Amino acid sequence: MNNDKLPLQSTDITAMNIEKIAALFPNCITETAEGKKVDFDMLKQELATEIVEGNKERYRLEWPGKREAIVTANIPTNKTLRPVREDSVDFDNTENIYIEGDNLEVLKLLQESYLNKIKMIYIDPPYNTGKDFVYKDNFAKSGEEELLESGQKDEYGQRLQANPETSGRYHSDWLSMMYPRLKLARNLLTEDGVIFISIDDNEVHNLRKICDEIFGEGNFVGQWQWFKSATPPNLSYKIKKNIEFVLAYEKQRSTNKYKGVKKDSKSDDPFTKPQNSLKKLRFPINSINFKIENGVFEAGLYGTEKFPNKLLNDITIENYKNINEAVFENRFIWVQDKLEEEIKNNTVINCSKSGVLSYKKQKYSEEVPPNLIDISVGVETTEEAGKDLQKTFGNKIFDYPKPTSLLKYLLKFNESINSNDIILDFFSGSATTAHAVMQLNAEDGGKRKYMMVQLPETTDEKKRSLQSRLQKHL
Repeated sequence: MNNDKLPLQSTDITAMNIEKIAALFPNCITETAEGKKVDFDMLKQELATEIVEGNKERYRLEWPGKREAIVTANIPTNKTLRPVREDSVDFDNTENIYIEGDNLEVLKLLQESYLNKIKMIYIDPPYNTGKDFVYKDNFAKSGEEELLESGQKDEYGQRLQANPETSGRYHSDWLSMMYPRLKLARNLLTEDGVIFISIDDNEVHNLRKICDEIFGEGNFVGQWQWFKSATPPNLSYKIKKNIEFVLAYEKQRSTNKYKGVKKDSKSDDPFTKPQNSLKKLRFPINSINFKIENGVFEAGLYGTEKFPNKLLNDITIENYKNINEAVFENRFIWVQDKLEEEIKNNTVINCSKSGVLSYKKQKYSEEVPPNLIDISVGVETTEEAGKDLQKTFGNKIFDYPKPTSLLKYLLKFNESINSNDIILDFFSGSATTAHAVMQLNAEDGGKRKYMMVQLPETTDEKKRSLQSRLQKHL
C-alpha cells in the first residue's frame, strides 16, 4: 500500500454537516475567524413561525477582522520613502512620482504631505477571483514575522497568497485588505475630490457597502458598466464576462457636473434657394469641408469623392487653383459677411455627391455620462489596450491592461478636475493612469501630475529589458 496516498486525517463530519445546512439555508452560513460557521440564531428563525429573540439587528456590514482593519489604518508606520535617483528621469525637476512599496504603508506616509491635496484617485485593485493574489495584512508584526517566507512574503513583510473560494474567510480577507486603504485614501482627497474604483462582480456588492461606510452613502456618484472585452476568456460554464464596473464616490457631496462626450447637431439645412438670384461667395478652404487636390475640389466630409471645377446645380468655381479660398457662384441664402460670421462660429458647409451645398451649425453639448462605458463614448477594450502596449514595447508585458481611453474618459468626468491637479493610483499595475495623464496633458497643454504606487514584483530575465524600457517611458 502506498502510504503517500493515505489521508492525513479522518473525514471532518462537522464540515460536511455545515455544507448540508448551507445547501438548505445558505443565509444561515457566516464567516468567522475560524472559518465557515452556522449562525444558529438565524437557523432557529428559519425553523420557526414566530420571531425568535436574539442579537439586536443592525443595518451594517460585518466580517471577522473588521475591527482590526479599522485599527490598522491608524497604526503609525516606521517606513520612509527613499529616492532612487539612478532609476529616475530628471528626478529634481519632475513633478510626477512613482513609488515602489506596500501601498498601505505608502498611504500612511502620504498623510502628512498630501492630506486633502489629491483631486482624483483611480484604483484597479485585486478582484478576489480566487486566483489573483490579495494582500494579507499583519496587524501586529513581530521581528520574526518580518522574515521572508518562501513565496508568502515580499521584502516588506507583506504576506501574499491566493484566496480560494474554499477559504473560510474568502470575502473577509478581501474586505480587511481594502478597508484601511480606502479609509486612508479618503483623507488624501480634496474636499471636492473623487475616487473611481474598477471592480468585477465578485466583490462589487461588498465594495459598495464599505465605500458607503467610509465615504458616506450620500456621496455615492454612480456605478458604470464598462464593456471591457469583446472576447473574454470563458472561465465559467454559465456566463461570459464582458462587463466590469467602475464605482465613483466624492469626498463631500457637491454640485459639480459630470460630463460625458460632446454631441453635435446632425441637422443639415439647404444653403441655396431656387428663387434667389445668383451670387458669388468666397469660401476659405481651411475653414470648411473642401480642399484642393490635383486641381480639383475634394469634399473632405466624403473622403475620396472628387468634383471638377464645374459642379452640378450651376455651381461654378473661379479660382480653384488658389489653395487658400475658392469663389463659388450659386443661388446662396447668405451674403459674404453672413458666411464669414457663420464660419467663425464653426458652421460647416457640406457638399453632397451631387454637388448640392448645405450647412450645419456645430452646436456641441456636453452630455451627462451614460452608465455604459464602451466604444460609443470613445473607450476601448482590454484587447485594444494590449495591442497598443505591444506596439510600443514589441512584446506582451501585461495581461488585460486598462486602456488609456478609459482613464482619459474618467479624468474628464468631473468639471472640477483641472489641468493642474494631482491624480493618484495606488494599485498602479500597467501604469495606465500615468499614461492617460501624460497623454491628456499633451493634448490640452495641461500640467496634471500623477502619483503611482505599486508593490515591487520580480521580473524574469526575458522581460527585464522590457521593464527597463517601460520605466524610461514613464
